[in-house]
Amino acid sequence: MAFRTIGRAAVLGAVLLAMAPTTAVGQTVRQQPPGNSGDRVRSAPDREDNSPSVASRDKDRGTPTVDAKYDAGMAAIRARNPGRAVELMRPVLADFEKKYAGEKRQIYCAVTPEQSSAYLAGAAKAKLEAVAIDAGWCRAQYVTGYALIDLERLPEALTTFQRLVAYAPQNSRYLNELGYILMKQKKWKESLDAYRRSEASADLTPDRVKEERCLALKGIGYDLVELGDYNAAEAAYRKCLNINPEDTDSPRELEYIQEQRKLTV
Repeated sequence: MAFRTIGRAAVLGAVLLAMAPTTAVGQTVRQQPPGNSGDRVRSAPDREDNSPSVASRDKDRGTPTVDAKYDAGMAAIRARNPGRAVELMRPVLADFEKKYAGEKRQIYCAVTPEQSSAYLAGAAKAKLEAVAIDAGWCRAQYVTGYALIDLERLPEALTTFQRLVAYAPQNSRYLNELGYILMKQKKWKESLDAYRRSEASADLTPDRVKEERCLALKGIGYDLVELGDYNAAEAAYRKCLNINPEDTDSPRELEYIQEQRKLTV
């Protein structure tokens, strides 16, 4: 019988495998949920290879102090010290809370020009007064939420990302993280909604369209399997493979789907 694992830490994954019965012929061991994995380290938002990222700094709008704290927070995450990252972001978030405490306009937080334009255009169409605030708030909130996931403080992480997505409703990476948290909580339909929103928003992240869209599609597929819609799940994984033929997760997911179909015959 096929089974799935939902976890993040390599140690936990190893323990679960040690406790599980020996895998029989034809059995399929599931991959970890998309976004994170028990057998590989999740890449940090602003990666060490300096390739563009959804969380890359908007250097035209950032301040040296905020940028330095953001860099320190990311360094703490890479050093596997998420608690330190949370503490480093606390004063940054407090400063932004104080600055915008009396703001009556709709607040948006964008990290790419494309996102900022989309938010303000949408507000204008809806006849809402809106303002796009410094991207540093987004980054600090994101680092906080990311670290809270690492700390397994999921209710706090969920609140953090729900608030962040309210201010950045078309940021694919933030939506992917939100989808992952909801997936961890087995809220499949809510997770599916977040991943679908992420897929639809990927074009607003021009430097990472393929990466974020494929990740969203794997989240969609994973949730659809849990909801029993194997056909739609298969379509999502194949769409990811069309984007990235070298993706290694989707083939395992497709194999799992085939195994589940055999069990229902």
